[in-house]
Parts: sequence; structure tokens; C-alpha cells
Amino acid sequence: MIDGLVKGFRASNEIGDLSSSDVFELFAASLVLGDQLVSQVELTDLLLDKHTIGLDVVAIEVNGQLVWDRDDVDDVCDGAAHIEVSIHTLQAKQSEHINSTDILALGEAVKRFLQKEDLADSPKLESLSEALHHLFSTHAQKLRSQPSVHMSFVTTAPQKTITDKTVTQRLESAKELVKSVGFVGEVTARCFGADDLHDLHVRQFHANKVDLLIPKSVSLPAMPGIKQAFVGLISVAELLKMICRPDGSLDEQVFFDNVRGFQGDANPVNRKIVETLGSDARSLLPVLNNGVTVVAQSYTPLPADHFLVEGYQIVNGCQTSHCAYIAKDELGADAENVFVPLRLVITDDDDVAISIIRATNSQTEVKEDDLVALSKFQKRLEEFYRMDSAEIGLTYERRAGQFYGLTVTKTRLVSVADQLKSVSAMLLNRPHLASRYPSKLYAEAGDSVFRDEHKILPYVVAAYAAYRLENAFRGGLDSRFKVIRYHILMVVAYQILGEPPAQLHTPTSEKQANKIIAELRAPQHVELFKRAAEFIETSAGGSIPTRDRLKRPGFTTELIQRLKDEAANGD
Repeated sequence: MIDGLVKGFRASNEIGDLSSSDVFELFAASLVLGDQLVSQVELTDLLLDKHTIGLDVVAIEVNGQLVWDRDDVDDVCDGAAHIEVSIHTLQAKQSEHINSTDILALGEAVKRFLQKEDLADSPKLESLSEALHHLFSTHAQKLRSQPSVHMSFVTTAPQKTITDKTVTQRLESAKELVKSVGFVGEVTARCFGADDLHDLHVRQFHANKVDLLIPKSVSLPAMPGIKQAFVGLISVAELLKMICRPDGSLDEQVFFDNVRGFQGDANPVNRKIVETLGSDARSLLPVLNNGVTVVAQSYTPLPADHFLVEGYQIVNGCQTSHCAYIAKDELGADAENVFVPLRLVITDDDDVAISIIRATNSQTEVKEDDLVALSKFQKRLEEFYRMDSAEIGLTYERRAGQFYGLTVTKTRLVSVADQLKSVSAMLLNRPHLASRYPSKLYAEAGDSVFRDEHKILPYVVAAYAAYRLENAFRGGLDSRFKVIRYHILMVVAYQILGEPPAQLHTPTSEKQANKIIAELRAPQHVELFKRAAEFIETSAGGSIPTRDRLKRPGFTTELIQRLKDEAANGD
């Protein structure tokens, strides 16, 4: 069964050239880390260096964002009042048996990583450790609590094996080993077996559903595009059923369509909600809180005021939901008797769903770049991808989680963030910004992208180039060039065109786009990327530039000048 799931994972992510062990490690990481984190990175970038001992994947999460180096840490932390840090570590073994010494090796490797000891043989791991220590030395005053560490030992062993007394003892020993570091907070160590992997896969790839008790509700009149709509009250206990996984942890997937994430319990409004839930005033919550808005694909009435709701998303009420989760232990049994307002809309009309998302968020402070996916240009762009007149076979994911539960090749999905990065790097001479977080990139490039007067084909071609480049890394292009992937996109455009990319609103930009796509379709397209990478390496003095240099505009300016000189000399 697991072999079949891994085979499907290999095909859907187009990673046929990787070894079976690497594919299993990525399969395990995609399930254990979840879409919320994995979607932020090119999947193969999760793999550590070949000679790394005891660890297959390490990910540092800061306020819900993955960070890889010092600049990433500063990008996330500089504008945050408080930060929360989680360190996710994983080792994966394809075996029906568990060698308990491997579990201890995981704990020892995590301890070395945290203490930044003996990492010289693993540059990627060393860079991650440097990022973590930079966070401590520069942003420690913002830490809400000590970093949590989550260790996952993933195997294909049956349930009986992973619950064996020796295995559980070794997991506890690994936890104690990591706790001895001193500066960490919560430490978890879990062994995932074949049954666990199957359960995680089912939850990830099947539409969510919940049996809700809605004792007080009113059915609204018929409206265009809406199958059914209700307003009413649900208990906090029922709300928790919607937002929690079976193991009690928070399920972030139900918030995919919410335009912004949780703002933290230090946020004044959220702090007040948590305080209310913990006080005698909790009974007033229905009149003190706006409640939650849920958009679902279908529902089935059940006896005794119950409704089976399927394919649902909480599109407004992310803050209230997270606060309820934070207060659930203090509420205890009272969660059955505390109520929040509910708006439940059943529709399969995407435009109606978007209208609801925009309207229900219009009364809160939401930045315009959070709503970029709802713009007119974005809808045109999505439709252009759908028609696929350029015959590139990519799918545009205008809204996060839009294709949740559907069979779509993940590597062929282009998110708004992916599109922003590829266009900025390839056509706007901003590769040094492309590796930054979307909000940072949008703040600096927002006026130059997604404009109604822009031609659409150049956007699609930029995304196609990024896709072909990632495939090239899987098909022979040296992986050491991954760190310069955005600069490669810019250089390739100059080398194909022999001139700078035209402004995106001009007919020339479409002509150039057609020229680029023709070259990228050619059998020798990998050589295009190799030539560009070697050009960058030579321009940097014969070696790959440091991440710090790559993120500076000065290096981009140097490259552009050398490219212009090369074109002028007819090279």
C-alpha cells in the first residue's frame, strides 16, 4: 500500500530521477510537515547533503514561515512584534523493522544541530544551524517562548512494531537527549508507521468533512450561485471539531482560503478573545464576537439538528478559531455551553466564494497584497493558464488550497507567490528579491506586477521557465546551482533574447515570450540553464556567490552589465 502511495507521489511530483530512498524521505516530509510548510519550498530543496548522519530533513519554522539563512530570519522577524519558532526534524527508513539505535541517532543528530557541533560535512545543515543561532543572537527578545523541537522517525513498519516497548523507550531517550540542550521548550518525538502514513495521506488528499450540531439556525432565502445558506450559533466544542485533527492538533488546512493567518495571541483583539473565553463573561461571546464564516461544497441534514458538512473552509474567523484552540484546555467541558455566531454557505461557484471571502474580510485590517488573488488580472491569468494556448501544461493556483482534494500534479501548480517570483526574476531584473518572502517581494515589486494593462503570455512563460529549470535540476543540472536559480532565470532571458526584456505592457514582451518558450521547448534546454549558471559563476569570480551577495542588488547590476557587454560583442 505504501509503495503504491510513494509511486503516485513520485509521479505527481515529477521526481522520477531521484533514488527510492530520497523519494521516500520527501514523501514522508510532505505528510509529516503538511502542505502549509511544504508549499513554501521546492520539494527537493528539503533534502540535506548526502553525507548527513542521522537526519534526512530539517526545517525551521518562524511564525509559520520556513527560513533557510540569516536573511530569511531577518525578513520574518524584523516586522514581527513576537516570534514563535518550531524546529522540525525527520529521519525516514523504508523497512518493516525498526533499529532502535537509529532513533537514538536521530536524537544525537538533532542535539548536534542545535548546538552547531560537527556539521562541517553537511553545509546545508550548517547553514540552517547558523540561521537558528542568528535568530537567537539578534531576535531573542521577541521570542514568545523557547523554540519547540519536533522529531519524526518515519518507517513502513506495522503498528505493532512502532508501539513496541523498546521503540517507545528509545523515543523517550531521544527526547531527553534534546531537552538536555537547555534552550529548547517543548520537545516531541514520534514514530510514524505504515498505518500512520496512510492516515496522513487520506487526510491530506480527501475533502474534509465534519458532523456539526447547529441547535439554533435560520435558513436564508434563495440566492444566485448558492445552494443553501444558514446563520446560527455553534458551541466552541463544535468549532473545535471543525479545526482539529483526530489527534487534537490544529488543522491549518481548513484556513487555506482565509486571506491572512493567525495574528498571535499578543494581538489586542485576540488577547481579548482569549481573556473572554477564560472569564465569566464567556457566555456573552455570541454578542461580543463576529463569529466564523464557513464556505462548503456540500451538506447533508441529519437528525437532531446535526449537519454533515463536506469540503469546507473557514474563510473568516481564523482569529476566533485559533483563540478557541488556545483556550480549549481552560474551557474544558464548558466548551459545550459557550457559543459563537456561524454563517454557513454551501456553494460550488468559485466567484461566489471569492465574493464572500472579500466581503467578510472587508471590515478587518487586511493588506491589499493579501487580496491580490481576487483581482481582475488574476482571474484573467487563471483563465489563460486553463485554456493553455501556449501548450505548457501548467495550472495556476490563484487561491491557496484551490485544488485541495483534486488530482493535480503538484510540480505543475503555479501559486501566486511562484508567479511573482518568476516574473520578478526573469523579466523585471529583480532576481535578488525573488528569494524573499512574498509579502516582502510584493512590497517592493507590487507596483510592477499583476497590472491590468500587462500582457499575460510573459507571465506564463516566466513560470514555465521556472518549471523547466526545476526539472533540469532533477535531470542532470548540478544541484549546487540551486542557490542561484533566480539569477539563472534572468540570465537565460538575456542570453536567449540578446537584449533586455521589454516592459510587460508592450507587444514586444509577447514576441519575446514566444522566443523564450521556443528555446525552452528545445531538447537542449538544459544546456541553456547550464550556460547561464556558468556565466554567473564566472562573473562572481569563479565560484558560486554567497547567499548574502545574491540578495544584494549590486550583484544583479554587475550581471546585467556583463550580459549587455556580451550582447554588444556578439558573443
